[in-house]
Amino acid sequence: MAMEDLMKMCRVCMGEAEDLVDINDNKSMGDGLSADLKLAKEPEPTPADLLKKCCPFPISSDDGFPMKVCEPCLKKMRVAHQFRRRYAKNIAYLERVKEEQKDQETLDMLETEDWGLVDRIKSEAEEEEDEYENLEPKKKKPKLQAEKPRPFKCPDCPKSFTGKAQLTMHSRTHTKGSRKTSTRPKRRSIK
Repeated sequence: MAMEDLMKMCRVCMGEAEDLVDINDNKSMGDGLSADLKLAKEPEPTPADLLKKCCPFPISSDDGFPMKVCEPCLKKMRVAHQFRRRYAKNIAYLERVKEEQKDQETLDMLETEDWGLVDRIKSEAEEEEDEYENLEPKKKKPKLQAEKPRPFKCPDCPKSFTGKAQLTMHSRTHTKGSRKTSTRPKRRSIK
């Protein structure tokens, strides 16, 4: 096959055509991929870029292979690239949803946890502190600070909170019935 025959041939299908596109040309095709790229403010890929993403073979201007592709092959590569982009975008979205679900499950578990052990530890620490104070000479005790105001009140129960974020997190405990709940039993501590 003569070198001039390679110049008239599509690199992908080896078909000959009059309207071949140079593999380094990044013109817009006005298709779905062009619309997606325009929305994402990304440049049009060249046919060489598309080939690299579809196939593991290196592409070089001095590799001796045809440097053009036909319109039908270019369209197929663009459809494949658009499919790949959509799949990657959807997987990234699903990963975020999965992480949020894990975070919510952790939050739900923490909200239902029996915190009595924490209270007992605090109480024991206070008792030890009192015993220690009895061994030292009496010092002037610092004034107790007033409890922080709790202006954020839950409309569904008597609880109140110092911050809006705490109220928001707490409010989710009241909306559990409106969303799909887990069939897994809640973890309970043994007293």
